[in-house]
Amino acid sequence: MTHSDLSAVGFLVLDTLCAHADEMPPRGGATFVDQMTMTVAGTAGATALDCAMLGLKVKVVAEVGCDPMGDWLLSAMQSAGIDTSLVRRSPSLQTAMSMLPIARDGARSAFFVPGTSNSFTLDDAGIEAACDASIVHLGGTGLLASFDGAPSLKLLKRAKELGRTTVFDLILANEETVRLVEPLLPYIDHFVPSIEESRAMAGGGTPAEVAGWFKARGVKNAVITLEGDGVWVDPENAAAFQLPAHQIDVVDTTGCGDSFTAGIITGLLKGWDLNQCARFANTVAAHVAQGLGSQGILKDFESVMAAMESWPLKELEAAQ
Repeated sequence: MTHSDLSAVGFLVLDTLCAHADEMPPRGGATFVDQMTMTVAGTAGATALDCAMLGLKVKVVAEVGCDPMGDWLLSAMQSAGIDTSLVRRSPSLQTAMSMLPIARDGARSAFFVPGTSNSFTLDDAGIEAACDASIVHLGGTGLLASFDGAPSLKLLKRAKELGRTTVFDLILANEETVRLVEPLLPYIDHFVPSIEESRAMAGGGTPAEVAGWFKARGVKNAVITLEGDGVWVDPENAAAFQLPAHQIDVVDTTGCGDSFTAGIITGLLKGWDLNQCARFANTVAAHVAQGLGSQGILKDFESVMAAMESWPLKELEAAQ
């Protein structure tokens, strides 16, 4: 029996955000904005916090610096009930950190310091501890300089040897990222990339073609987010399908993909099929898109369930 529902491994970053910022301030000047905030973010970090908010028992496996940014991240995660005992602290590198000006249409740009995302890695004992969860989620391949490649493969192989369910997402993928990702694919139960990331690795194609490309290389279930157009799902043992996104007023798209992954993970732990998981995940992401930062207006499982049944959906258009 495992001690956690979810072990979120990999990319953890402190995001500082401001809205709205459609252009940079004049040199030496200032631009007044409506709001600023900072959030627990990253392909592992944001997914972990969102899952904790949705009621799961979560631990994070990552690295931060011995600095105020690391202190804040640990405090915020611990306040949400997350086990941070496997978060290592670097004495030499600063915590990974982003500054994100958010435009009025929800689009974002980024200033980014990789910091401890470059040094994070796990020894054999760390991998064993990280695999002590029903679901092992590896998030951030492409920005984990010391963990990408053989260490990531070792983690996912060990998770499958232990009978864990594996979930995988990456960040800033391009045509070069595929060499890191392809060896991992046979050990991934649920792959949850964006359409842009997956197309970059697969060499283009429709969502159906891209999903097929990854499944042919070992992924069991391909769950591809389509930005504001919902999601394309190609399950292991059922027909592929598309679901629409909710009709909402978007404030900020930061963390939407991470929150969608959190919704998939939550549904899997509830024992739902992938259609119900994806419906729920769409609604989780809609909560995040309506506020500033990686948690947006997300509160808890019950409010997401209510919104899933009541919030309007966009017209479903065939994915291209």
